[in-house]
Amino acid sequence: MSAVPRGKLLGMQVYNPDGTYVGTIQDIALPIGEGEIAVQVLTKWQKAEIVPWSKIGAVGDIAILKEKIEIEAPPAPEAPYPAPPASERKGVMDTITGIFKRKEMCPTCGKPLSYIEQYGRWYCYNCRKYV
Repeated sequence: MSAVPRGKLLGMQVYNPDGTYVGTIQDIALPIGEGEIAVQVLTKWQKAEIVPWSKIGAVGDIAILKEKIEIEAPPAPEAPYPAPPASERKGVMDTITGIFKRKEMCPTCGKPLSYIEQYGRWYCYNCRKYV
């Protein structure tokens, strides 16, 4: 009976018997309530799986499993929002103009006016009067 040191196992690639890549051994696992040692494998989908040592068939430069393990692929990402039709699309200048809207200016002092919603009028805080 030959032993495999932990340091050799860590980072080792794991393959199914048919040659498909499963993942990389990350650590040794000792499942609670079971007497068997297992290895924690980080799958190609970045999900941790526990594989019992009894399912490992051979260890050398890589680890080969005795039986195939099915790995679930992550769910497909949702489709991005569809682009609005060309008639509804704004140009770059429309967007920039919308962000930097020109404020109303006081005809007396030239400072920006503030719209007072309550009175429905423009007010100049510099001149202290409604325009």
